[in-house]
Amino acid sequence: MRKTVSAPEVKKPARAALTGGVAVDDQVFLSGQMAYNPDVDGIPADMDAAAQTRVIMDNIGHLLAAEGLDFGDIVRVTIFLTDLGDLRAMNEVYSSYVKEPYPARSTVGVAFLAIPNGRVEIEALAIRP
Repeated sequence: MRKTVSAPEVKKPARAALTGGVAVDDQVFLSGQMAYNPDVDGIPADMDAAAQTRVIMDNIGHLLAAEGLDFGDIVRVTIFLTDLGDLRAMNEVYSSYVKEPYPARSTVGVAFLAIPNGRVEIEALAIRP
């Protein structure tokens, strides 16, 4: 059975064909999350990678909770950074949310992200226990 994953706390651009994620049986695929702020219809230009990561991880937590899950249920994460120099700052925030055994993870440097001023995007796969 397939269903859309959403949480009222997680905001996304209204004009985009996006979902918070999709749950299929015991797997919950969370779409790439960014620090979108509807008040500015984007990401504030002065928001650094650590602040963006905090918003993203909070959003992931809300989406997981909507499915009765938590960070311990995540098995795979992909992180996209527009500046690999932000890796340390992102990782300090990220590691305050996930605990050992850590999810499998890839971190990828990209030229840009879909929302202007985006420095970080994180997608995740969680498995129901």
